[in-house]
Amino acid sequence: MKIIPFFLFFYSSTFAATFSIISPCEDKPALIHEYQMTNESNVGDQTVKILTHLNIPFHGTAQGISSIQGSPTGTESIEVINNNHMNAYGWCYSVNGFEHGQYPNEFKVTNQDHILWWYGFATYKAGNWITQCTPSADRRDSQFCKNLNQDL
Repeated sequence: MKIIPFFLFFYSSTFAATFSIISPCEDKPALIHEYQMTNESNVGDQTVKILTHLNIPFHGTAQGISSIQGSPTGTESIEVINNNHMNAYGWCYSVNGFEHGQYPNEFKVTNQDHILWWYGFATYKAGNWITQCTPSADRRDSQFCKNLNQDL
């Protein structure tokens, strides 16, 4: 289990859920949305519901998000360093500051949870995946920062 830095200061009721997104080339959340759930839910369902409600363009389902605000997908989301080294980019999430490694539709959340999404990368080097979900803001590669609307 990987611990993800959690940059939010909470000032509200302990019975409100929080949904946040860190833009691909930023260190802090570009969106913080507080909401109340009426039923038991999961990260994936809440993500799709909130992105749709806030009219934030995305591609994906409750099982996983491939793009938010036009972030690259497919071959455009691969950064080739050399023949033995590459970074594959995509969206990662944590709940209450911890990356749990489950599909978003499998991880249950309550009104006391804080969901955070960030654009990250997995590093493949010399035949092995050596990292997962490293925040893309750590590298700020122009391939992933240009043409993206950073304002959510």
